[in-house]
Amino acid sequence: MDINSCPDNSELSVDVAPDVECIITVGGDGTVVRVAQNISNPKIPIVGLNCGHLGYLCDMTVDNIESCLDQLLADNYKISERMMLEGEYSGDSSSHFRALNDIVVSSKASGLFVLDLTVKVNGIQLYNHNCDGLIVATPTGSTAYNLSANGPIVSPHSDCIILTPINPHTLNSRSIILSSSDRVEVTISARHKEDEPQANIIYDGVLRQVLNKDETLTIYKSEATTNMCMLEKVNFLERIRARMQEI
Repeated sequence: MDINSCPDNSELSVDVAPDVECIITVGGDGTVVRVAQNISNPKIPIVGLNCGHLGYLCDMTVDNIESCLDQLLADNYKISERMMLEGEYSGDSSSHFRALNDIVVSSKASGLFVLDLTVKVNGIQLYNHNCDGLIVATPTGSTAYNLSANGPIVSPHSDCIILTPINPHTLNSRSIILSSSDRVEVTISARHKEDEPQANIIYDGVLRQVLNKDETLTIYKSEATTNMCMLEKVNFLERIRARMQEI
């Protein structure tokens, strides 16, 4: 593991005062995800003010901010508990990070070096692909990188893990939806004897670790969750339809 390019989780942790009842983020979905990754108390609910592009995770916009703030002050909102993923590097339980959206294994030389990637689920080999990488996503993250890679859209209230290969060199590759209780193991092998392949391990868009040949990344449902404030009385399908029309 290359720890020089992988900041320690404690360095990024943001302490939150015990009397804080809600965190408002200003940005887009990425801002919400960064806060969920790094706050010291993940139980504090988060609500996002969307100043970005799509904003699947953000209930507030510049158009409805006043009414949303009134709702927050009146405690007129619901809490949506979102599952997170955790990645454990080569059996080292002290070297793990969590993600709200996804954990991505991708080639360090994307587009130039194809990975020979093996995926096991609960110790049983699922597949071996030559590909650019793999996305392991939560239901919340199904509308992030997973969606761009033609993965399925899943309700954020579901309890599952989504596997989507990135540019697999095969004609019969599909995304697979697993139970949230499953454990996913990812390893990379050398396609040629002289190769020393490496893959970046990216948690919610942040490079944390580097996976070397014959090492293992184990991904599983985290005990930690993220609480989101739900202000809009719009269900998931209505929001998806509205956001898709904006693209």
